[in-house]
Amino acid sequence: MSSQTQILRHRTAIRRHGHSRPIALARAHGLILQGLTVLDYGCGLGEDVQILNDAGIETHGWDPYYRPDVSVLAADCVNLGYVLNVIEDPEERTRTLREAFELTKRVLIVSVRVDRSLSDSTEFADGCLTNLGSFQKIYAQSEFQDYLYSVLGLRPQMASLGIAYVFKDEVAESEYLANISISQPRRERIDQLSRFAGDLIGKRYLQQARELGRLPLPQEFCDFQTLQEAFGSQQRIERLAANLLDPGALEGVRQLRREDILTFAAMIRLRGLKVPPFRKLPLETQADIRALWPSYRAAIQQGEAFLFQMGKPDVVRRTCEALTFGKKLPEDYYVHRSGEQRLPALLRLLVFAARQVVGETNYEIVKFSLDGRKVSFLRYPQFDDEAHPELVFSVRVYLPTASYTVRDYSDSDNPPILHRKEAFVDPLYPKYGVFADLTRQEEALGLLSRAGIGYRVGWQSLLSEKRLKVKSHSVEADAS
Repeated sequence: MSSQTQILRHRTAIRRHGHSRPIALARAHGLILQGLTVLDYGCGLGEDVQILNDAGIETHGWDPYYRPDVSVLAADCVNLGYVLNVIEDPEERTRTLREAFELTKRVLIVSVRVDRSLSDSTEFADGCLTNLGSFQKIYAQSEFQDYLYSVLGLRPQMASLGIAYVFKDEVAESEYLANISISQPRRERIDQLSRFAGDLIGKRYLQQARELGRLPLPQEFCDFQTLQEAFGSQQRIERLAANLLDPGALEGVRQLRREDILTFAAMIRLRGLKVPPFRKLPLETQADIRALWPSYRAAIQQGEAFLFQMGKPDVVRRTCEALTFGKKLPEDYYVHRSGEQRLPALLRLLVFAARQVVGETNYEIVKFSLDGRKVSFLRYPQFDDEAHPELVFSVRVYLPTASYTVRDYSDSDNPPILHRKEAFVDPLYPKYGVFADLTRQEEALGLLSRAGIGYRVGWQSLLSEKRLKVKSHSVEADAS
């Protein structure tokens, strides 16, 4: 890097007390683990280096200003974090990207500032000058993606807005796809059902339900409090039991596992990657494939055929309409993120395709257009705590054109709000019963039939007119 870049890095270095977002994402995605080495190329003050080393992950950092004398060593994972933004010379920018990629054995993590993230700046060259006087090259997401491909000749995995993974090792990329498609949250749900079915008190509860022909009331089952201590609320226990009493529960679990593997196979095909060796898959996945298909090859071939359903609007619509959870409107289907792993393989493949455009975003609700052409990620940060949470932003991805739009409501005087929250979540969601009770109250009071209540002002106006207020998921008289 040039001396000018060194000065700019010095002027824009930021002290942090936790991982940078690119490193935090890479750890969450299983790319940075103990046993693998990490190089932070342009590490600034070195907070990520210290935190990773403290966690037992061998990490080295180099920076042209803060650590210029440190030896630059190749590593399994190289992080190029918000470095390209501050290099004014396009040739030097490209050279730095290539140098970082040469140093990685498995994956390069690249992050840049995107889409007008600096609000107080002036145009300068092909970037801008911040209010501190330092150069920043600001990218559009598609521009960033295309730039990485044009320089490195490999298609990046978009981890988030402005964060990408470029894999040098195809097996490592396939393992990454397996990790995000054959999902832990779904396995945790299955494990929870298995744990209840194997619990001695749980077995007695299920047997009493069979004898009664219904679920026992808490007062009818003497050990219900012990069951609650082990498994949570009454609603959660009842949902677990209902799933286990369903004669088709075991077949349903087998179908979920089958769809996980189909999604993984379709992702591999969508990315144009080599299929990873069978022995590289997790042991439980190997066992599932042996149980569900005559061969690994048959599973992959079926996944490739399945991929082509993604472009058929009638298939997407039928898939959404057949679901028994989530909120359905005439042209859209909504579901809370906690229920995403229960979705059929086709819808999870649509989410994956959308993430190829924007990567991981913070969201609570995912919305599908029933023609399969659009996927939106909706951010409601107070979803659990607020009775009627407000929409902060939405990211809508247009799949046919691989483009997206962002709508920001954070400063709006009248943002959209949610009602009937239980409609969005899985019935096993911890607060499902709380949400449903609030909806029943509001329906009984005639609050959910008025037009305009989908926005803050309309809702508050109705409550004021009725002399009511909503507090802690309960409707009360407003004495003020």
